[in-house]
Amino acid sequence: MAVSGLKRVLGLPEVAFIAIGFTIGGGIFVFTGIVLKIVGNALPLAFAIAVVPVLISMLPLAMLGSAIPATGANYKYPSRMVSPGLAFVGIWVYILASFFGQIPLYAISCARYIGTLVSGVPVELTAVAILTVFFVVNLFGVKPAAWAQGLMVVVLIGALIFYSVTGAAAFNPENLKGMFDKGAGPLLLGVALLTFTYLGSNAIIELGDEINDPGKVIPRAFFICFPVVAAIYILVALATVGAAPMETLLCSTDPMSEVCGACAGGTGRLFFILGGAVLALLTTLNALFIVGTKSLLVVIDDRILPGWLGGLNRRFGTPHILLSVIYVCSVLGVLSGLPLETFASYAALGGMIIFVPVLIASLRLPRLYPERYARSPFKLRGFLLWFCPVVGFLMVAFFSAVIIADLKSPVKVGLFGAFILSGIVYYIIRKRLLLRAGVDLSLIKGRSDWSD
Repeated sequence: MAVSGLKRVLGLPEVAFIAIGFTIGGGIFVFTGIVLKIVGNALPLAFAIAVVPVLISMLPLAMLGSAIPATGANYKYPSRMVSPGLAFVGIWVYILASFFGQIPLYAISCARYIGTLVSGVPVELTAVAILTVFFVVNLFGVKPAAWAQGLMVVVLIGALIFYSVTGAAAFNPENLKGMFDKGAGPLLLGVALLTFTYLGSNAIIELGDEINDPGKVIPRAFFICFPVVAAIYILVALATVGAAPMETLLCSTDPMSEVCGACAGGTGRLFFILGGAVLALLTTLNALFIVGTKSLLVVIDDRILPGWLGGLNRRFGTPHILLSVIYVCSVLGVLSGLPLETFASYAALGGMIIFVPVLIASLRLPRLYPERYARSPFKLRGFLLWFCPVVGFLMVAFFSAVIIADLKSPVKVGLFGAFILSGIVYYIIRKRLLLRAGVDLSLIKGRSDWSD
């Protein structure tokens, strides 16, 4: 099996760092300015409310990861508990959206931030260089990549705390007056947009077979990640709206940089951009390389994708062929010339779609695997067992509709539809070909090939 060579090398610190790094991405630097214009100085309240539906939606994933740790869990759970076809299409769309959307988006955005500090930097060449560094780091194994993630997350958190402290030193309570003047409508819209800044930590369930004592570590990592991230976001929001008059912030194209420059000077702004904005993007890129191959390895073991793709490096135990495919596809995405807005929309939609089959699997867990559910260190019971997935379904439906409406162009919507259709067509053709060879993919459902 392609996943059999993976080693349990990750403890709670590494997994928590990966979760935090995946969550604190470029979103806070992009959405803070956008939502500020919608909710005004109610920004801290919007951040505080936005974490609630995301945390509730993540609890079923924490339960699955605790009860049945698995590599490639975002595919494996629904393929065994719901439908292998649905699970594959979800992963197919997510992978296309990641390789041609999320990874190029973050690489180009990072290169642009660097370009604001160093004039004349070629954006595409810098983005490719960034991808190359993380490709090489991840070839040496998940442990070095996780430690690199931990170091970057520490610096990133330091930069955001630095921003919060310098903003707090200039905090003026008068700037918070009239927080509720805009009413409930704008606040709810702002909350809806800010939920994107809390997504990402679900990626840690992909690492189940590489985590020591995953039944306890996975839920604990979730419960470390969300309070830490929420506290940082709220502090950043308070510093932003409290350190400068709202009229000044609304006229700025980058209010966070404006506040940091005014409160900490040029050197402080430099540290904030490099240690904050740049590292926020880099940690997410690194995490994408860490987890991007896991579900694909299980898909390969199930023979839905060709076996040669799942080869592992004998020395480092890393899926070097899949990592190379991710690298090449991401470089092509960078060089494609597509607008960043399109990358962002596809990435967000892919992240939403993969969520649905896993939430369905969480509803079926107690019935299909009662013994594992009963002895799980973390489980949802009674009302919460249904309530949490339903919140997740509603969140996915609402935000997917918002994103599709925002795409506007029928061509862009159609292209994403082609992602979905291509996955369905491939699966049907592959299933028929394997059936002729005596392999029935429908038998994947119900298979109990979980690690102990």
